[in-house]
Amino acid sequence: MCGILGYCAQEWDPSLAKFFGLQGFNLQHRGQENFGCTYSNGKKFNHFKDKGLVSQVFTRERRSEFDAIQPLIAIGQTRYATAGGTDAISAQPHWLTLLNGFYSNATNGDLPLLQKEIEDLEASGTILLSGNDGEVILKKILQSAHNDNGGDLVAGLKHLMETTPGAYSGCLMTLNELYLYRDPHGFRPLYYGRWRNAFVFASETCAFHERDAEIEREVYPGEVIVFDTNGIKKHHQVVTPKHSPQKCIFEPIYFARPDSQVYDTPKEVGSFRYQLGQQLAREKPVENAIVVPVPDSGRFSAVGYSTELGLPLRELFVRNPYIPRTFQIAGQANREDLVRLKFTVMRSLLERYRKVVIIDDSLVRSTTMRILITMIRDAAELCGVGKREIEIHIRLASPPIKGCCYYGIDTPESKELAAANQSIEDISKTIDATSLAYISLEGLDSVAAEFDDPANFCHACFTRAYPTPYQTRTR
Repeated sequence: MCGILGYCAQEWDPSLAKFFGLQGFNLQHRGQENFGCTYSNGKKFNHFKDKGLVSQVFTRERRSEFDAIQPLIAIGQTRYATAGGTDAISAQPHWLTLLNGFYSNATNGDLPLLQKEIEDLEASGTILLSGNDGEVILKKILQSAHNDNGGDLVAGLKHLMETTPGAYSGCLMTLNELYLYRDPHGFRPLYYGRWRNAFVFASETCAFHERDAEIEREVYPGEVIVFDTNGIKKHHQVVTPKHSPQKCIFEPIYFARPDSQVYDTPKEVGSFRYQLGQQLAREKPVENAIVVPVPDSGRFSAVGYSTELGLPLRELFVRNPYIPRTFQIAGQANREDLVRLKFTVMRSLLERYRKVVIIDDSLVRSTTMRILITMIRDAAELCGVGKREIEIHIRLASPPIKGCCYYGIDTPESKELAAANQSIEDISKTIDATSLAYISLEGLDSVAAEFDDPANFCHACFTRAYPTPYQTRTR
């Protein structure tokens, strides 16, 4: 999962650099491993990418270089690695200079047949510098455009969509043109609009929160939109989707920022999560308990749960905001250490309350929840309360995750997923919970129906019914 962002303007405005940087800050939750940028003033280009946060990579020196060129087009990406490494070579955007021009591309999402795509490109003589989806996509577009379509990039994008299954919302730029595109299934969100005299775009609407920014709409599945520095905008529905969209349901459950309006609805993600909590309370109530959110993604669902049942909401966990999302971290020992660094327990609550219901968005490997429960019981003992005197009930605002995501969320293969290998009762024993319950798939869809037709969402992580071909990962 990544965040892509940028703009295309007719004339330089010094405020564009600040707006571009703020877009990156507002999409930082979508990736903390790398930030990169390509920019052009129509005659020359520059670029940078590196490990780290936007604030660490888009430094004062790089902002000065950015301002010096006075770019009319800029694209950027906040990244966490689902394919390739975390070094600068694997980071995006990827760029390429050919005899007929300069090209740069950044994407959000994954190719479920990535290894096959790499082998096919290498067999045709294409050299790849990374194992990253974005580089594969760039070179597939250019190969088709230049070998078969006279350099027509829209035709290259059409060929990509017709031949390459996967999740890719992307931005492709030349010296004076910007192309936005979205795969025919529409897995990942992508919005565009205006800020002052510039066309702007981003993966989520939270990147449009600056004054004077206006959202026009989503890029449609199978669509390519072309902007240029003369202010011209062209729409191309290059592929007509054969099936209903397959928008990722995990975006509003977990990944998107609560103040975003994901998937062309005026309702905010926080409202979606609040309603999940209400539905979870109706399905799996716990009486006479305090409701405790796992910050931050469990917070809105916890508010909905507590409101529905009339239970007090209390903050038992304090989260260190500088620790990354633990499900993205490789290695079980590393994840366990990070959970303990990420959270601490407010002991004073355990002196007053003996029954808690913990609300979280999901349970993947069960590592985080198991460590949190251990921390609660240890904290109780330090307060002079017996470890077994505390009832700990776990309620989850998504159904059991049984399938790997091949479309950008990066949930692991099934062998690492708790719900794919254990019953709910066994998971409850493993994490040492008093009880464990999930929202039902039907309950999730009843909430989703207020935002869109549930059939328009991908449920593969819950059902293992994948809408495209895929290859099992080897890493």
